[in-house]
Amino acid sequence: MIAYIGFGCRVLLAVVFFAAAVSKVRGRRDRAEFRASLGAFGVKPRWRSAVAAAVIMCELATAALLAVDVTALAGLGVGAALLIVFTMAISSVLRQGTSASCRCFGASAQSLGRRHLVRNAILLSIAAAGVAGASPTTALGAAGWNPAALLVSGFVAVVLAALVISYDDLVAVVLPR
Repeated sequence: MIAYIGFGCRVLLAVVFFAAAVSKVRGRRDRAEFRASLGAFGVKPRWRSAVAAAVIMCELATAALLAVDVTALAGLGVGAALLIVFTMAISSVLRQGTSASCRCFGASAQSLGRRHLVRNAILLSIAAAGVAGASPTTALGAAGWNPAALLVSGFVAVVLAALVISYDDLVAVVLPR
């Protein structure tokens, strides 16, 4: 059972990191807006392109690592490290009292807030559950897995990932200003 939860955690995080990366590179404007948004985090103009590229590549690498059993633990580790860095950056902006919009999943009218720290804490918990669900039996390959349970676990993970991706909009509906 725990292996299926671990699988679901991997799918959820892979979808979230992939969607985050794709939203930043959909078009020229998306790339430019993401690069520009890094200024609110203290990134100097000459470093913004490099930092933006590094973030996007790390998000894509995380998604790819999570997709393969033998690299899943590395993907969970890289994903957790990214989430910690993102959480520290958001915390820094909030402590300074500066305003920055969340470009986590593309353009957003929502300013960064505590809700983003909560979202990252939830995602870090999911990464931890994914590590706990990583089982030595996964080395047995598909023969050891129940396809129906994998399908249910994957479906639930994709639905939850969609909720994470829509988090800002959901919070705005539940807690209007």
